[in-house]
Amino acid sequence: RKQSQKMGFGQWVNNKLNNVENKLEDKFLRKAMLQREIQLSVNIAKARDSLMWFGGLYSGFISAVTIAKLAGKTVPPVAGVPVVMGAFGLTNLADMAYGSKLARVTKEAEYIMENERYRFIPPKQAPFETLYDLDDRKGASEVTAVGTYWPAFF
Repeated sequence: RKQSQKMGFGQWVNNKLNNVENKLEDKFLRKAMLQREIQLSVNIAKARDSLMWFGGLYSGFISAVTIAKLAGKTVPPVAGVPVVMGAFGLTNLADMAYGSKLARVTKEAEYIMENERYRFIPPKQAPFETLYDLDDRKGASEVTAVGTYWPAFF
C-alpha cells in the first residue's frame, strides 16, 4: 500500500507541509547567513582599505619627522601626539583587518545577548514589545528618559 493510505490523508498532508516549512526555513537561514557573511567581509575589506590609506599617511608623517630630526631641525613636541595616536589607531585598524578583533566583538555580542537583554527592550509602542518578558526588562526598569537628566540640572 501507499504511505498515504497507511497514515491517513490528513497526516500525510501535515507531514508534507512540515517538510516544505522545514525546507523554507533552511533556505531563509542560508540566505541570512550569506548576507551576514557578505556584510562582515565588506567591513573587513573596508578596514583593510583604511589601513592601507592611513598606514601610508602615517608612514609619510613619521618619515618627515624622522628626516627633520636627522637633519637637525627642531620638531615641535606636539608632533608626538599624532605619532602616538596614529600608532594606536593603526593598531586598532590592523586588528580589525587581520587580527582577532571581529571574533572578540562577536563574543562580546553573545555575552550582551545572554546577560544584558534589557538593552534590547524597544519603546512600548513597538508592535513586538510584548514579546519581552519580565526577566528581559529587569535592567531597564531603573533607567529614566534622557530628558530627565539634561538640561534639567540647570
